[in-house]
Amino acid sequence: MTELKTYRLEGFFRLKSPLSHIGESISNKSYLVQERILQPDGTVEEVFCYSGNAWRGQMRDQMGHYMLEALGHVKIPVDPFHLIFSGGRIGGAQNTDIEQARRIRAAMPVVSVLGGGVGNQILEGKLIVSNCYPVCREAIPVLPSNLHEQAETIAYADCTFEKEHSRRDDSKIESVRKHLLTEETLLLEGGKSKKAEKDGPADQMRIGMELVCPGVTLTTSLVLRMASEVELGALVSGIHRFSQEPHIGGKVGIGYGLVDLHYSLKTADGEHEDFISIRDGVSLLSSQASEAKDAYDQHLRSIYDTYIADNSQSITQLLGAA
Repeated sequence: MTELKTYRLEGFFRLKSPLSHIGESISNKSYLVQERILQPDGTVEEVFCYSGNAWRGQMRDQMGHYMLEALGHVKIPVDPFHLIFSGGRIGGAQNTDIEQARRIRAAMPVVSVLGGGVGNQILEGKLIVSNCYPVCREAIPVLPSNLHEQAETIAYADCTFEKEHSRRDDSKIESVRKHLLTEETLLLEGGKSKKAEKDGPADQMRIGMELVCPGVTLTTSLVLRMASEVELGALVSGIHRFSQEPHIGGKVGIGYGLVDLHYSLKTADGEHEDFISIRDGVSLLSSQASEAKDAYDQHLRSIYDTYIADNSQSITQLLGAA
């Protein structure tokens, strides 16, 4: 029988560029997600929070990419697609088919780890993902005790800043305007025409946003409950693939949210062992993390050999979604 263990990972993101994670927008300004934290003296402070749900969703996507790429970059029907990348959906009266659930968990460690809706039943996931808080004085009540001394030296006010961006109207810039259709008249819908207004009002915008500063450390922790080595490997595969695009939050297209990441494995006696790190876009795996990923890779190879290479089953059956 496969041995099942509970794995506790604790670590941090370190921001290498500003982080955008929007909670609300007022007019042309966007503000960070914040949570109220009760302080030891009874006051309440609002502190930035990077949602555990956002990080969980990102890991789900990375684990899904890794699996389908390992299976030969296969394309899959819509129901398995939603199961892998968004948790699936259910229909009809809900019931529990234990044998079907076991088959799905055995074939698809990704679904076993993250859970999902299949047919008319919900498979509970094994992964618990914490919210992520900045290491600062006001967040001490929710930070691990080993970070309290460091947090005492950092005020939350120094962890965020505001920045404005503008979008220029390129149709008013001569070096770019050469690619614009500039006939004397432009045919519009309904057969009417309009003068090409070179000197008309500019189509541009200025927006402001609140951001988390580069250099800030965000705590993160994961608990993988009663999991096999293969299921641990599925989790490692997602974190490993994240190293290809190590960004969190929004505005990634302009370079925001670049991070380093580190997770330690918490042992039964409370000690911490290095487990997996991402530094400068390179994934560094401990021997235990590497062995778990190898076990998962072997599982995927066996699926590929059995179901894909000889084309003996449809991809829907392969993914246990039939």
